[in-house]
Amino acid sequence: MIYKVSLAKHRTYLLTVFVGLFIQHAGFAQKSVIENSVFWEVSGNNLAQPSYLFGTFHLMGSRYVDSLTQVMGKFNASKTVVGELVLDSTMTMKMMAAAQLKETTLDKLLSPENYEETAVWLKELSGYDLKMFNGMNPMTIQIFIMTMLQQKYYPTDPSLDIPMDMHFQNRAKKESKKLVGLETFDVQINALFEQFGPERQAEMLVEFVNEKDKAKDELISMNNHYREGNLTKLEDLLAGQTYSKSETEVLLDNRNKKWMEQLPVLMKEQQTFVAIGALHLAGENGIVNLLRKAGYKVVPSRTK
Repeated sequence: MIYKVSLAKHRTYLLTVFVGLFIQHAGFAQKSVIENSVFWEVSGNNLAQPSYLFGTFHLMGSRYVDSLTQVMGKFNASKTVVGELVLDSTMTMKMMAAAQLKETTLDKLLSPENYEETAVWLKELSGYDLKMFNGMNPMTIQIFIMTMLQQKYYPTDPSLDIPMDMHFQNRAKKESKKLVGLETFDVQINALFEQFGPERQAEMLVEFVNEKDKAKDELISMNNHYREGNLTKLEDLLAGQTYSKSETEVLLDNRNKKWMEQLPVLMKEQQTFVAIGALHLAGENGIVNLLRKAGYKVVPSRTK
């Protein structure tokens, strides 16, 4: 069965996945000592009332998160909503521009054999011809394939079940909550695309395509562990990815530390709901541990 999604109709859906997905795929240098949860209460350190951290999974949508009654209850009660960046109408064109290759094309970066194998898998999953994407960088192709793989095993209607990050932000705007992005579009693009040259991206795409069964098994495990709220298992699953220490620092550690310059101020103002990629919460340099080091009490909470 082909799971074909209209790019024109669902461009905004794909944009949100592009912006966040690979930020969750970095390996970790240290084993996490953080308890298992994707939802946390933050209190103490002179906060007038608790704030909340929710780890998102960018491939899952609004219908799932709406089923998390405790999470949505705290979201409803919060006055400020924080995301990795504020998603707006200007993002689509910026992302599409950033995804374009410069001075080369995909068929020149990949060997004929690797190009053909990628084309066959993409066609099987989405119905699209890889030639349509020949001007896009390999990272974009990999993200699109993973999105289609998720759609194959966990099908949804992207026009109805929007990514949870966008869902929180749409609700915040509709309900006149204060909406804050922790970083700019340029910072995200540097982490997602620019720190990896075209050849490095091609290397990662080839490895991904050459291990189709592993990709499928990891995707299913990732979905299961996320639904269980098992942050440790998510970290274990993704620790075997092929990012270098310096790449991991750009993807996660450095960004977490910059976010910590803003979060205490926001949480002190009023009750704040923070929705960021789940693995930004884990590990020695994760937000949970960094908040604890800063003197906050951070405890796992039930999602339902």
